Parts: sequence; structure tokens; C-alpha cells
Amino acid sequence: MPDSLSNHIIVDTDAGPDDLLALGYLLVHPDIKVEAITISYGLAHADCAAINIARIVAAFATGHIPVYVGDPRPSSGNAAFPDRWRKLSDDLPGVRLPKAFIPPEEEHAVSYLNRRLSRVSRPVRLLALGALTNLMHLTRASAPAIQELVIMGGAFAVQGNVNDSGEFVSPTAKAEWNFFVDPQAASKVFSSDLPITVIPLDATNQVPVKIPFIDQFTKMARCPVGRMTAEVMESVRPHAEQGVFYAWDPLAAVYLIHPEVVKLSRFPVTVQASGPDAGTSRKADTGHRFSVAMAASGELFMRYFTEPFENTAKAYS
Repeated sequence: MPDSLSNHIIVDTDAGPDDLLALGYLLVHPDIKVEAITISYGLAHADCAAINIARIVAAFATGHIPVYVGDPRPSSGNAAFPDRWRKLSDDLPGVRLPKAFIPPEEEHAVSYLNRRLSRVSRPVRLLALGALTNLMHLTRASAPAIQELVIMGGAFAVQGNVNDSGEFVSPTAKAEWNFFVDPQAASKVFSSDLPITVIPLDATNQVPVKIPFIDQFTKMARCPVGRMTAEVMESVRPHAEQGVFYAWDPLAAVYLIHPEVVKLSRFPVTVQASGPDAGTSRKADTGHRFSVAMAASGELFMRYFTEPFENTAKAYS
């Protein structure tokens, strides 16, 4: 990790299975300090997401990490992930979490972010893994503490993935889910001057999670957070067997420590806020330039993602 960037991370998450894989990596990595977790709109319902994340923090964090809950609905419209996917994220079948936990904070996630990110003397990086509902009003002026906002979302030179659910008929083949479920929020974020790095489908499509990797990881992961992460991987095994599960959020998490895992380009970005192509992201002709990962190394990702779990597992051998 470059010396100039903070190792303090705020995670904005919708608590889907791939989010939990990313969170497991961050919790086990010795060079990362997860400062807080905010719950965004997206896969898990907000109340279930908050409890699941609070239980993970209680079980696996080395110190208390406060959890703040955002709005349970998008900023506009009624787009949502398929019910079957949301139930999987709510219930986390096969993932054993403790009953005891410290309840989420009473302060709203947006209030917390506005308060924390105004503290320019305490630089932090923000990792956004769900819809951008909590972040849509942030700017450099209002959030001077943000050194980098890393967003998993979007699709540029590849097809979107909102057509990949058997029970859902997509109105567009161009959008990616995180932007599709709250396109107005995504549009506003990319109209800002924030220091954004985007990890879109262009990069994550090159990092499929395959069965041999799940099997290898399950055998290796002996530490508590590793076992939880392995259980999450087991919960998505059917999707990996079908070849439709990718390291979406984990790739964004690994980028925080190993930026060389992706190949970045810089260009202006626009996101369609409404209409039949709502949520579609594309390269713009003018505007603020953002860093966009247009490729990724699956080999480097597998190595980097596994490494901190392997190192921690040695203590349990």
C-alpha cells in the first residue's frame, strides 16, 4: 500500500455474500484498520444486514467497529435485487455467526459519514460495495477527509449483469446491479469531484471464483475469520459451479492494498439517472476524470486474497 494513503478504511456495504468475503479479507489483513461500517441499500435488507455485520464484528474484529445503518430504500424509484438473492443475503445459510453482538449505532449512516468525513485532519479511504445511496451528496468540499473513494460498480466496455437472474427480466443489458438499483445516487456521485477509483465488471469479469479455489481456501482457512469466509464461499458454491460468481467486492478490497492487481485508465464517467437505460455507466466526453479498472489479474488476485488468511492460519496449525 502506498505510504501516502491511509490504512483506515470505512466500508459502505449492502452485506451480500461477496461483501462478506471482502470484509473478511479486510478484517484479517494486518495493514488495514476498518474504522466503521455503514449499511447501504442493496442486497440484504437493511435491518438484517446491520445485525449480520454487527455479529461479524463481534466475532472477528480485534476491536469494536461501529455499524451505522442507512436508508432501507433507494433515493428514487423502486429497483431492487431479486427476492431470492436478498433472502440469501439476509439468512446467510451455512454461515455460523454468534448470537451476541453490540447493536448498531443510533446515528444514521449519512449523518455519521458527513460528520466523520468533514475531519480533514483524519484522512480515510472509503470502500463502497453496494448502491451509492449513502454517498450521493458527498463532495471534496463536504468530505475533505476522503483520500480515495473506491467503488465496486458499473460496466464500460463489457455487457452489464442486470440480466443474470432467471426470475428477473432486465430492461437493459448495459447496467451493473449496484448502479441499477439506485441510478440517481450513482449519477450524482459521478457528477461530483470526489477522488474516485471504480472497479467495474470490466475488471471483475476477469476474476471468476471457481470451485478449485473454494476447495483450496476451505482447506487452508483455519483462523476464525478464515473459517467464516470459507463458510460464505460455501454458500455461493452453486453459483460458482454455474460459472456465474465473480470476485466483485473482494477485488475492490484487494485493490486497497495491492493496486497492481488491476489496470487503471483515467476518463470522465457518466451514469444514466433515469429512463430505460437507468444505471448504465459510460465514458463521457467531458467532466472530472476518474480512475477506472479496465482489466484485472485473476492470478494476482487469488494470491493476494489468500495471503493474509494463510499467514494467520499458521498460528492455528
